[in-house]
Amino acid sequence: MDNLVIVGAAIEDKYISAGVVDFVERKVVSNTLRRKRVDPQGSVEDIINKWVECLKEVLSFHPLAELRLGIGIPNLMDYDSGIYLDNDPKRYGSLYKQNIKQLLANHLSISPDNIQIRNEAANFFLGEVFAGTARGYKRSFGLTLGLGLGTARYVNGAVEDANLWKMPFKGSIAEDYLSVRFLTDRFAKLSGIEVSDVPEIKSFHPNPFVEQVFKEFAENLGDFIIHIVRQEEPEMVLIGGQMESSYRFFYDIAVNRVRAAGIQTPIMKAILGERAYVIGAAANWDNSEHPEVKRV
Repeated sequence: MDNLVIVGAAIEDKYISAGVVDFVERKVVSNTLRRKRVDPQGSVEDIINKWVECLKEVLSFHPLAELRLGIGIPNLMDYDSGIYLDNDPKRYGSLYKQNIKQLLANHLSISPDNIQIRNEAANFFLGEVFAGTARGYKRSFGLTLGLGLGTARYVNGAVEDANLWKMPFKGSIAEDYLSVRFLTDRFAKLSGIEVSDVPEIKSFHPNPFVEQVFKEFAENLGDFIIHIVRQEEPEMVLIGGQMESSYRFFYDIAVNRVRAAGIQTPIMKAILGERAYVIGAAANWDNSEHPEVKRV
């Protein structure tokens, strides 16, 4: 199967990114990477057509190739069957109870068996394990910080969704304290200024309220990592996600809080950016049952 191509795709709240992944070089083939804006409140047809448009652009570089497709989706779904289970109208709710694998297979003229879907956070971490900061460790744990909290563990040669976003934490759940929502809500409460996202919060810097909300966020992150290390006993902890551009506001504070608890486990930054999602999605095909994926 020398003409086999592995494509990774990452679904975000308003975008799809996709590209061909070279398993020998462990990277996205640069000229194949594509990113398209998608309306998460669109119809089934609108959403699937936009996803397929992006995927077909990627495949145009290998029009005669046999395709294996890996996809990361952050919202609720049955990943094995491909059935979408999130009915939030702002998060692709029109796809509720639709079979994503079958819809894409029909449009791409491939078998649903040639499509693998898994949690976006797990794919991000798998990308870093396969080709980034977490490569070479036998037991590690990854966090993705953004609109929500993603958690994944790598152990016994496999990455799995740790699903700890809903872990009991400070009287609620972890995601309530480790997400963009925490920062925007807390900033509004302290300053009286309504903001929509983290860049808007940072636009007020220097400002004591900006420093305060990030300090609280960092302390929450440090406490969460302390719990993770004690529970999971990883060789390293990886932090990545949509808040990478804001590390200067919270990363060192969080690490220092972990060190103050007597924990010396390495806490490292992801290095692949959005490409980790694409590489990780494709790397789901990297196993002994599919040795042919070493080709591109």
